[in-house]
Amino acid sequence: MITKKMLSHVPFAPRRQGRKYYNFCPQDKQESPEWLLPSIKMYWEGRRRRKHKHVEHDAWVDTSLSIKDSITAQGTVISWMGHASVLISIGGKTILTDPIFGAPSFLYRRILPFGCPLERLPKIDIILISHNHRDHFDATSIHALYKRDNPLFLVPEGDKAWFLKQGITHVEECTWWEQVTIPSDMKITFVPAWHWSQRGLFDHNSSLWGGWVIESGDETIYFAGDTAYQQQYFKAIGEVFPSVDVVLMPIGPGEPRALMHRSHVNAEEAGQAFLDCKARYFIPIHWGTFYFGIDLFEDPVKRLHAWWLLHQAIVPQNSLYVLKVGQLFHLDPLRKNPC
Repeated sequence: MITKKMLSHVPFAPRRQGRKYYNFCPQDKQESPEWLLPSIKMYWEGRRRRKHKHVEHDAWVDTSLSIKDSITAQGTVISWMGHASVLISIGGKTILTDPIFGAPSFLYRRILPFGCPLERLPKIDIILISHNHRDHFDATSIHALYKRDNPLFLVPEGDKAWFLKQGITHVEECTWWEQVTIPSDMKITFVPAWHWSQRGLFDHNSSLWGGWVIESGDETIYFAGDTAYQQQYFKAIGEVFPSVDVVLMPIGPGEPRALMHRSHVNAEEAGQAFLDCKARYFIPIHWGTFYFGIDLFEDPVKRLHAWWLLHQAIVPQNSLYVLKVGQLFHLDPLRKNPC
C-alpha cells in the first residue's frame, strides 16, 4: 500500500497566490518580465556559435553493456539516459526520471540519443517527474511507458489532472517535503527547486516544480531535476537528508548567464550545490542532449572539471563521475566509506 505524509520538519514551502505557485524567498531572483526577445536572440546566437563546430558525439555514448541485464542485477545501479532522464535500480525497484525518448520540439533536435531503445529498457516500476516543461514531461514517452509497464507516476502538485485526463490513474502528486512510502519500505520525497512551470500558453506556474530524494535501506539518491542556484534550498535538503550518497545535478545550460541564472545552475553553481547538500558522489545531468542556451557541446563538462580541480581541497576525494549516455554507475556499499 502506498502512503503519503508531510515530513515532520518543513524548512519552507512554496508560495501560492491564487492558483499560481512561486519560489520561496523570491527577493533573490525576480522573474524577468522580458523573456521572449532575449530567448529568440539566445536561440539564434547559439546556432551561430555552433555553426561549423564538429563534435564527436558518439564518444559520449556507451553501448558496451546490456542495460536491461545490468540494471536488474543486485545492488544499486545508476545510468544516465540523456538530459534529465536517469535510470535507477535501487531496493528492488527500477526508477526512471523525466523520460524523453525524442526531442521536445522541431526547434531543438536531439544531440545525444536516449540511453537504450525502449524494447531494451527494463520494466519501469516508478517514474519521477520534476516539472511540466516538455523536455522533462514528454507526453509521447509517458504514454509509451504507461502502455508497456503501467508504472507508478510521482508528479508535482498540479500535474495529476493531466494524467487523469489521459486515463492514467496510477499517479500521486506531491508538494515540497511530502513523502511517498512504497511497499518494501522505500521512501521518495519531493523537495524544492528554484524553477518554474509552463506547458501551454496560459498555464504559467499552474503546477509546482522540484526534485526527488529516494531512500532505500541505508542508501539515498537526490535527483535535483531542473533548478537555478539557491543556497538555502540545497542546504535545507542536506540538513533534512544528512546522508545523501549520490546527487544527480544539472550543469547546463549555463549561458547567457543574464537569462539562465533565473532557471538553471551552471557548472560552477552545480559544484557549490553539491557541497551545500553534503553529498558523497556527484553525477552531472542536463547537458549535451539539447542545445537550449549558447553553450558549445562540452562546455558544461569542461567547466565542471575546471571547478573541481580548483576546489579539490574541499570536495570529497573520488566523488565526481561524469557518465556517458548508457554508462553504469554501481553504488557499492563499500564505496560509501570516506576515502
